[in-house]
Amino acid sequence: MWNFNPAARQQLTNPAQGISKKLRSTDSKVLELLCTHQGHVVSKQALVDVAWADRVVTPSSLPQSIAQLRMALGDNGREQKVIKTVPKQGYLLVEGLIEMETPTFSTPSEPQPSEDPQPDPSPDPALPEVAAAPRLRRWHKWQQALLLNLSVLLAFLVFWLARMAYYNGTTERVQWQQSEYQGVRYFYTAGDKGTRTFQAYQDRYPDNLLMLYLANNPEQLYVSCIYLSTNLHERNAINMSFTHDYSVAQVKEAIREQCQ
Repeated sequence: MWNFNPAARQQLTNPAQGISKKLRSTDSKVLELLCTHQGHVVSKQALVDVAWADRVVTPSSLPQSIAQLRMALGDNGREQKVIKTVPKQGYLLVEGLIEMETPTFSTPSEPQPSEDPQPDPSPDPALPEVAAAPRLRRWHKWQQALLLNLSVLLAFLVFWLARMAYYNGTTERVQWQQSEYQGVRYFYTAGDKGTRTFQAYQDRYPDNLLMLYLANNPEQLYVSCIYLSTNLHERNAINMSFTHDYSVAQVKEAIREQCQ
């Protein structure tokens, strides 16, 4: 049984196995909506609206998020023991496998009316300028605060642009190596670490997969695949990232599932 707390730092925990996993914010929102409707199909559009709100996303964003959640829960696209794909409808979370913890918030107590309420005096029509003066002062203060915030934001933007210009001018460009295996062209960072990454992930993939970009850092593995769409016969690209909690076999499974 998995426990899911969307407000926690590591949202997924399995006390029986002693496992804790951190989800991306979009993946957490997708899982939260699925947990709210366990045992029922949730449409793809509803999941996109909740996880990405008004942002424009590619059609692969939701399938990639589902693939990440399946890997985190020990599931995959073929077995679908936890999250099931309902063709042309959406996704369904199998009931009874995840318990969602809902954070509780204290609600302030309502003010009690006084025993002798004073009547609300009506404004004196003879003093319109006096009544408008506080509002005018508040408006001037709001304008001053807005100008101050805009000035701070502008200063920060100038600093950020200057720093990026300095960084781009002084940072050494990443050198890439490329190799071909089983009809797929691999691009990976130069050096022993990049070569070991290439050797770990070279495999037999679907025939429509053309190129794989592999990049490692101390926290995550980044994978970009370029493939030929089987329906439209057009080149498409998908970007994925995986923490080092995921095994090589799980990453390969995600590549096969998403890059087709």
